[in-house]
Amino acid sequence: MMSADVFSCEYSFDELTINLCDRWETGLLLYGNAELTSAGDGYDGEFYVSAIRLDGGARLPRPSPINNTGGFEAELFRRIAAVIENDRTSAGRHAAELFANEYEQSRDTDYGIFRKIEQEKAFEPVA
Repeated sequence: MMSADVFSCEYSFDELTINLCDRWETGLLLYGNAELTSAGDGYDGEFYVSAIRLDGGARLPRPSPINNTGGFEAELFRRIAAVIENDRTSAGRHAAELFANEYEQSRDTDYGIFRKIEQEKAFEPVA
C-alpha cells in the first residue's frame, strides 16, 4: 500500500458504556457508528477513530487544535473513542477485529485489481 493511501471502515456500536467519574457508566448507553481510519505508515493494521455519528444523527468530528472548543461534543467524542480504541474493552476488541479483517480484505482486493490490470496490459496489442 502506498503511503498516500488511507484506509477507513465503519464500526457500528450499540449499548456502548463510557468511563465517567472513574466508573463504567451503564446508565448512559450510546448507539452509533465510528469511522476507523488507518494510523498510517509504520502502524500497519492500527487505527484511530476519526469521526463518530450517533444514531440520532449527531456527527462528532475528532477534536483538533482547529475545531477543539473543549465543549461537550469534544469530550463525548474523546470518551467514546477511548473505549473503541482500547483493546482491553469489549468494544475495542470488536473494533480491532473488524478493522483487521476489513483492512486485510482491502489489501487483497487492491492487489487483485492491480494484478488484473497488469495482465490486461500484457495482452494489449502493440500499435
